[in-house]
Amino acid sequence: MKKKKSLKAFLKSRKAKRGATAAAITALAVVIVILINVAVGLLAERFPNIQLDMTSSRSYELQDDTMTYLSQLDKDVTIYVLTSEKTFKSGMNAYQGAQYFVQADALLKKMGAMDHVELKFVDLSRNPTFTNKYENLDWNASSNANLVIVESGDNYTGLALDECFTYDSETLSYYGYYVYTESKIEQAVITGVLDVTSDEKVGVEFLTGLGESEDGYSALKTLLKQNAYNVTDTNINTSKLSEDSSVAVLYAPTVDLSEKAADKLEKWLDSDGESEKTLIYIPIDIKVDTPNLDALLKEYGLKVSDGLAFCTSSDYYINNNYTFLTDYADTDYVADLKNSRVSTIVYYTRNVELTDDSKAKALLTTSSGVGVIPFDVDTTELTNDDIDKYYISGGVNPAALGSRSNTADSMSHIAVFGSPYMFSKTFLSTTSFNNANYIINFCNTITDRGDMGITINSASIDRKELGVNNAATVYAMGIIFIAAIPIIVLIIGLIMYIRRRNK
Repeated sequence: MKKKKSLKAFLKSRKAKRGATAAAITALAVVIVILINVAVGLLAERFPNIQLDMTSSRSYELQDDTMTYLSQLDKDVTIYVLTSEKTFKSGMNAYQGAQYFVQADALLKKMGAMDHVELKFVDLSRNPTFTNKYENLDWNASSNANLVIVESGDNYTGLALDECFTYDSETLSYYGYYVYTESKIEQAVITGVLDVTSDEKVGVEFLTGLGESEDGYSALKTLLKQNAYNVTDTNINTSKLSEDSSVAVLYAPTVDLSEKAADKLEKWLDSDGESEKTLIYIPIDIKVDTPNLDALLKEYGLKVSDGLAFCTSSDYYINNNYTFLTDYADTDYVADLKNSRVSTIVYYTRNVELTDDSKAKALLTTSSGVGVIPFDVDTTELTNDDIDKYYISGGVNPAALGSRSNTADSMSHIAVFGSPYMFSKTFLSTTSFNNANYIINFCNTITDRGDMGITINSASIDRKELGVNNAATVYAMGIIFIAAIPIIVLIIGLIMYIRRRNK
């Protein structure tokens, strides 16, 4: 009886009332924290663009080119990822590199948040008939044949696993599991969007059969494909150039054009005055006798030097005298560059001489501290004074354009870029130089595509900064912020309540 009275007395006491108030406030705080976390999670799912990327390399942000292009999109596009989102974010059973799928998921969601773009995950194990609609895609090549489908209206394209992610093929071959090293999904999907939304694709033919190295121009082919050019190979010795192609590329041939091939190329350039054609010629960096090719260049006011450009200006060369920055000589092909203050870079370049100023003009030029040293001169035996006295002649043209009128309304062009290495993967994949942007801008301008080109770089993961790097971290952070922290707050509140009660 006494205990009941003491309990009643305690419940009516000021201490009990204060304790109850503190407990109620603590419980309310916990509820508010839980609700805020849930609300933020739902908002982040609904509006992915409100998520903050705390990595220094902005690994979880869409690149500026992507945002600009998608914001101007006027056709509806659907991106299908052919697996469940849970499986995708877990890395699809990756042995290493699952963090790239978490990153890809974030980027895809931000694409899907844009107007005219919708993102959907389709689990084929639950929807096996989904693929029936896409008859033109190969579903039998391998289980990784198509990871993503990009669709707009009646147009669609499939993106394979190796187009979206880079993985160690040797590890897969020897051990049978995937080790992912890079995400390419942003550039792959945007290429797909360009592909299915472009009304008319410009054809580009890479001319083969002249001893060229396919490895040498593979990066340039990839870049053009990523910008929705229809890229094909044509053996100039055995096949005709397509009348539908607007650009032909002759990359570092080691032998001359035959008379028949030269005649074939000249007729394609003339095209009976019906359309404008452009040949992009990139000479090799060694001495090769090419009289037939030289004769064709002469008709367009161009000549390729018999030697390599050598730079003595320390403000321009990088690492060695054969690697240096260039200046833009013609504004027509610079106007639409995102940043014309960024230079292109050349390595082992030939000088493109202008033999007829009425037909030809320089595209890229250099400082006055650059000249041409002939192939038959051994630079190791030259002094600096010899180089300055005999070879530095006031600058060179690493690139030039020659044009010829076919009719009153039609022109044909030959653009010569003196350095085959300026289109290597090293120089095309970096944002430190403008090589990729410049060549795409040049092609867009010369073919009247306008400013359609976008250059997307592979996404990296910056492990040293704050960011989500793997699927386990996603779930761990969810547990910590949605459950663990509120529970800890509740426990602290109860401890404080009990301690105050016992005072």
